[in-house]
Amino acid sequence: MIIPLIREDQQENTVSTLNNQLQLVTESSESLRDKRKTLKTTILVVEDNNDMRAYIRSILEETYHVIEAENGAVALTKLSEYNVDFIISDLMMPVMDGLEFSKKVKENFNISHIPFLMLTAKTSSEAKLQSYKIGVDEYLLKPFDEEMLLTRIQNILENRKRYQQQFSAKMEIEELQIEEESSDKKFIDKVMEIVKANYKNSYYEISDLVEAMGISKSLFNKKMQSLVGQPAGQFLRNYRLNIAYELILKNKKTKNMNISEIAYEVGFNDPKYFTRCFTKHFNVLPSSLMDE
Repeated sequence: MIIPLIREDQQENTVSTLNNQLQLVTESSESLRDKRKTLKTTILVVEDNNDMRAYIRSILEETYHVIEAENGAVALTKLSEYNVDFIISDLMMPVMDGLEFSKKVKENFNISHIPFLMLTAKTSSEAKLQSYKIGVDEYLLKPFDEEMLLTRIQNILENRKRYQQQFSAKMEIEELQIEEESSDKKFIDKVMEIVKANYKNSYYEISDLVEAMGISKSLFNKKMQSLVGQPAGQFLRNYRLNIAYELILKNKKTKNMNISEIAYEVGFNDPKYFTRCFTKHFNVLPSSLMDE
């Protein structure tokens, strides 16, 4: 048997290649883990009791990305450092309790849209009423079990999604069930007012809307995604499509406008693109709706 000889420099190259491949696999695996973490809903858990905080984390961490804080003051710092999708907070805490913390969250325009679940051992109706007025979404009484906590979180998120779907279909702010005096309600009112005044202009874009709102594009997109469940560009397009739907119904009898004219009327400068968008959104051709 003849055993091939491998030169020392060839061995070094082979080892180096294997090490590089192993590093690529490791980096790819880490990147995949980071991507999965990013895709998860991020929940901030605010609880001063270490054991209770660890218990809540153990319930949530399989489904959600969890961030922790021991009181409201620390939690506010965490909210400035991370993109949080949901807040769970205890009511009774040192330094800053849950009531004061929830008030500061709802007063801060940058984070006021985040759903808020309050945990409490107190059954005081006065405390609950005060929290609901501030904008807390739900209460959960201690002690609670794993299924109860997960169900309550899921219900809050699904309710918000259902309201957003109803809003998308009707474009009526009331469907979002947002607290009337809240900064979020004022935000959406202003967005709708500006869009209503400019949707016919085919050159009016999201950058114009963001500028009119006077906030950064990233914050605008974050607020729109959380409150109405749509990216800003999709929202503007859907608004135009909903107006077009009403115009088509109105013109079924009068025939004052054809589909192309309606497309131009609501701010589309390409009737073919309008037809594609309309069909995708309403699952019916605009011409078929007109001829029904």
